[in-house]
Amino acid sequence: MSDALRTDFGRLLDVRDVRRVRRVSGDAWVVTVVLAAPSGDLHVADVTVDDAGAMTPTLGAAHVIEAVRRSERFSLRAPAPGELADFGADAGDDDEPALEMLEEEPVSVRVDAAIAAGDPESLALARELLPRLLGDHERRGATLFTMAEVEVKLGEPAFARGYLEAAAREFADRFDLPALERAAALALQMSGPEAFSRSPVHSLLEQSRARLRPLDSLFDARSFAGLSPDLREELARHAALHTLAPGEMLVTEGEPSRSVFVVKSGLLGVWLEKPSGGSWMVRCCFPGWLLGESSVLGRGDPRCTASLRAERVSEVWILPATAVRATMSADLAFGLRIAETKQLHRIDSFFSMHETMGQLDVQVRDDVLSCIQRLESFDEETVIVPANVRPDVACLVARGSLALFEGEGRGEPVAVVQPDSFYGVRDAIHRIAPSVFAVARPGTTVAFFDAARLQKLCERSPPNVVAVLERLG
Repeated sequence: MSDALRTDFGRLLDVRDVRRVRRVSGDAWVVTVVLAAPSGDLHVADVTVDDAGAMTPTLGAAHVIEAVRRSERFSLRAPAPGELADFGADAGDDDEPALEMLEEEPVSVRVDAAIAAGDPESLALARELLPRLLGDHERRGATLFTMAEVEVKLGEPAFARGYLEAAAREFADRFDLPALERAAALALQMSGPEAFSRSPVHSLLEQSRARLRPLDSLFDARSFAGLSPDLREELARHAALHTLAPGEMLVTEGEPSRSVFVVKSGLLGVWLEKPSGGSWMVRCCFPGWLLGESSVLGRGDPRCTASLRAERVSEVWILPATAVRATMSADLAFGLRIAETKQLHRIDSFFSMHETMGQLDVQVRDDVLSCIQRLESFDEETVIVPANVRPDVACLVARGSLALFEGEGRGEPVAVVQPDSFYGVRDAIHRIAPSVFAVARPGTTVAFFDAARLQKLCERSPPNVVAVLERLG
């Protein structure tokens, strides 16, 4: 980006910040470009650069002129009446409420003290304070579990069950079996054996236990099913089994991608960098998962799109990219399965960072992914969702755009659906016939979600999940 700016603008413009963003079609970067003026940096634009190097928008003189005009308008703006009137007033007041707030004990300490006291008034205080701790992603499950325990002590079993199920979903997302078993023990104590056996907490526990069953053979993994004996023998010759200690990194995001991995036993955490810095675990991968497919599908110098860390003692088969590519060339169906896996992982990463989808737990996101019917690219304008007909699909635009038209004509569209945006999810869920028709423009790639599967997902999901899906698009 800096080289491109030097070519077109000399030393007038400079790069100040680069942050990775997750897109349906792959990774992209948002680059903050500034005009380096003597009075300080003037913001010119945030430019998106995709994995092929294409930049949006293309910067020109108009962007620079507008940045200067914005700066002039801001500097000429008179302060609003009273805007600075109270600046510094009462600075020495010992009774300033803000100072009292700064001196308060941390919320977690106050919660622990209230629960330890155990009287109804203290427990009510803990109930009031605990939701403030839900913003800590790493501790969210433990906080929900504590909220359930408090509601049990306050004699509110209905609230307790709701918090307990939410905690169990968080523990299942991270495959934290000890914590999930504690949640199951509390659910059993509250409900009794018969009701517990039909509860969501019991289902999550059984699913997690089943998923942790180790593979006997590399070829038990779904991606390798159907390979001929000769191809199996050739791949097995190149496979190496590697054991990881808890917390050990297998690969780090941004490193060269050279191998394909298959989890034999244990758990691998997928960690993504946050745009604001740091990283967070978006899912755990259990035995049978295939990872590292960028090494065989990426162009040029492929890089790891996520960090992989062992969350417990784990065994992983490592296959060199060259051996996997040779197998893909010899077996077209195998190559297609690897390509499908990569696209699903891209969409999963996009979901994890999506403002709306990111609110859903991993199991629900997996259910939504399972509703994907196909991915299709269009070389010419194609009507993909007709008007005045109940849709049988919903759409997620990966590349290009959808144009929405009213009536019979193809004049100006009433709206355009851009990449990384959904269309028709609410219509598909509620069986609503749209009054407009959607046209895929040339060069557009769309992920189609089966409407019937989305409807069934909503029918068996709690109201908050349905509300999130209704907001998409």
